[in-house]
Amino acid sequence: MDETSLNIVRSLQNERQIQAFTRVLGNWLAEDLAQSHSADFLFTDSRARALLVSANLLDGVTLSDFGHLVKSEPNQRITLCDLLDDSGIAASEQVASLPAAAQVVGQGSSSEEEPTPISWLALIIGCYAWKIGYPISQLDPSSPPGAYTPAGQVLKRSAGFVRRQLQRSATERDRLIQSLSQPSSTVPSLEDLSPDSGSIAPMPPHFRPPIPERYPEISGETIQVDPNESAQEQTITTGSPLVITESEIEIDTDSGAEIVRMPTITISQDQLTEETRTPPSPMPSSAVVVPTDQTSQSRPSLTVALRQMLSHEKLASTKLSVLVQQYPDGPGLYGLQVRVSCKGVKSYVAGTTDRDGKFVCELPVRVDSGLTYDVEITWPRDEGGDVERKSITMNADRTRFNLPFYRQLNPPSEI
Repeated sequence: MDETSLNIVRSLQNERQIQAFTRVLGNWLAEDLAQSHSADFLFTDSRARALLVSANLLDGVTLSDFGHLVKSEPNQRITLCDLLDDSGIAASEQVASLPAAAQVVGQGSSSEEEPTPISWLALIIGCYAWKIGYPISQLDPSSPPGAYTPAGQVLKRSAGFVRRQLQRSATERDRLIQSLSQPSSTVPSLEDLSPDSGSIAPMPPHFRPPIPERYPEISGETIQVDPNESAQEQTITTGSPLVITESEIEIDTDSGAEIVRMPTITISQDQLTEETRTPPSPMPSSAVVVPTDQTSQSRPSLTVALRQMLSHEKLASTKLSVLVQQYPDGPGLYGLQVRVSCKGVKSYVAGTTDRDGKFVCELPVRVDSGLTYDVEITWPRDEGGDVERKSITMNADRTRFNLPFYRQLNPPSEI
């Protein structure tokens, strides 16, 4: 996330200051949009809920789950930081001064007062409307806007933000909570410090005070050479020469011995044994034969081919889990060939199911409209050996999609 959004949320010390900040931010959004469009309009949380339900973007269960999620203080910090970062409202200079006002309001309220619930849905829609400059006074639940209108895009981004908060994993949520619980730091970074400034920071972490170092071995006062001093001539002494006598040399007595040759090695025809090869075991009827084409040219992977074809669009990745069973909640079928392809692309993803009958692969999808894939499985020979094909449309709102295949709908009756 952006460092500005992190510092704003870190400066809010408790839940009361978070509630005060969201209330001040909501009032600032209402005043800013009213000044931009000359409208005095009260946008409540119930009106925002009715807008999202009437536009068929969120259902009652999702809104209820989101309401339970943002009741705890750690989840409120994550949601607020993600909203400030995604909507870009943290970059505004007026928003940067709101935490100080929120701290004054939070400290002025007594601890005996009941906390005021935060209007999250109204705040979310207001932030995304501020991002594109759309007047929220024109949003009417009785006449929901179209999907490709500016108002429809505001509601669509707001609904996507709510779904992302519910789909965040527990590991990522713990990591964000640990990062947001750290106190805000006002120490400037190295990029913020100007090199032309005359003052040097007296303490770390950025600069250390210069310490003079002296090296006595290169000092001129340490070594003195007298030019009138004569150099002493060194004489070379030679010792007695090294002499080797004949008695010190050992005589090799084995040099005149005759060489004994061993008989030649021969291999007769009787010593050769024919190699016996065991015939291959017959293939079971339920086996799956994967065709191989040695003469075909190598093609790029499905992911690379799709990214090349859809290079002008923004793509994301999601997982597809194919489950092949004899009947629902029954045993999985092992070793069945699975092939995943996309219309307009010659490349494909192929593999076989594991012992639980599962095959998992990661595929690219469009961020806005999703992407449709064709999934084919080849049933065993004892089941007919036919190929069953299904199509599934995946989008970036979910991290995993499940596609089941059943040979029969009902389990076999017990005899």
